[in-house]
Amino acid sequence: MHPDEIERIAQSRLPLMNPVTHEMILRAGELAAIRQDAVIYDLGCGNGTLLSLWYDAYGIRGTGIELRKESVAAAKRAVDEKGAADRIQIIEGDAAAWEPEEEADVVVAIGSAFIFGGAVPALAHLESITKNGGTLVIGDRYWQSTSVPPEFAVQWPEIPTEYGLVAAARDLGLRLCGVIRASPDDHDRYESAIWQQCLRWFDKHPSHPDREEMEEYLCKIQDEYLVYGREAFGWAIWVFGKDTK
Repeated sequence: MHPDEIERIAQSRLPLMNPVTHEMILRAGELAAIRQDAVIYDLGCGNGTLLSLWYDAYGIRGTGIELRKESVAAAKRAVDEKGAADRIQIIEGDAAAWEPEEEADVVVAIGSAFIFGGAVPALAHLESITKNGGTLVIGDRYWQSTSVPPEFAVQWPEIPTEYGLVAAARDLGLRLCGVIRASPDDHDRYESAIWQQCLRWFDKHPSHPDREEMEEYLCKIQDEYLVYGREAFGWAIWVFGKDTK
């Protein structure tokens, strides 16, 4: 089974594809000082939840870019249900290759830094399409300690420590405006939701030819999380400001 198909089974129906809550997303909007009619780019927008929440809260204009077809369809439905199709555009495509016609007031990558090769290169990309005086919002994993078991750390070379991420942002001329940290309960809730999606798929496909592969996937991600991940990884949303030049 292709990795994209496994990911679709495990996550595509989750309203939030990261260990975040609606409250955390709204708090990120507050820290970003979003104003009415602000132009927002959400790179790897998933099911469009962030854009929908910020549309309700702030009256934004936005563009979401997402590669997964099911998520694109879900995001478009969410926008249509709000009657916001004239304000929010959802594009199916590779957010890392997308080139906007103008810079945005706020550029977001929550849980999508991997498409740029990690959080540090993602920051550089976000900075390049953010207006001077604008804001970058990035949400991702970080190492909670520099003393991570090597056999685990070697699997995730793109993940920085939190200090390493902030230092890289400062090198880009960005200022840290705030952080919103996922709690252990948030992370447990998110991981458990993925496991539940897999279990539902097993119930619906008892004789599927790829069932054994999916069983192996589920055991692998559970073991990674329970043995190392819960202690080694933190997850947070950071808000960075881009100085006016």
